[in-house]
Amino acid sequence: MPDIHNAETVCRTLLEICVAALDDCDRQPVDSYVAAGLVAWDNCCGLLVTAPERVFRTATFPYEGPDQNNCYDGEIAVETVTMLLRCIPVLDDQGQPPAPAVLDAAYSDALKDAAIIWNTLASQTAFRESSLQNQIFVGAEGGCIAVETRLTVGVDGDYWCGPCG
Repeated sequence: MPDIHNAETVCRTLLEICVAALDDCDRQPVDSYVAAGLVAWDNCCGLLVTAPERVFRTATFPYEGPDQNNCYDGEIAVETVTMLLRCIPVLDDQGQPPAPAVLDAAYSDALKDAAIIWNTLASQTAFRESSLQNQIFVGAEGGCIAVETRLTVGVDGDYWCGPCG
């Protein structure tokens, strides 16, 4: 298991797993990074980002809060979102929409990307526990479409944040 000490190392691990899976399927992202908070869609033609959405203590993974005795089991849960942005054809300079076959191919690629990321995160083994939550599609907007995949992972609270955290 990798050294997981905070939300960044959780997200970096997930990002590396997804980049490798996309590479294996010849669907490489153009850029990738770990983020925090909302991600700007400034470069949507192949941007892969993983970010924490929430961090909380859990007694019964993946649910937030103590058990019936008001105790925790020492686990930290990190809710993450992995977002892949791709370009979608838009109106041309003459105001003509893309051909249906071109749109069909672009959306097909977005759905393939979504399946790769879903299957990769569903089968990852880097963490003690994980729970794949959902996957949503955002857009197409401004020539971009995104797929967001949410995964909650459990990390041993004894190792959370490390000596400088």
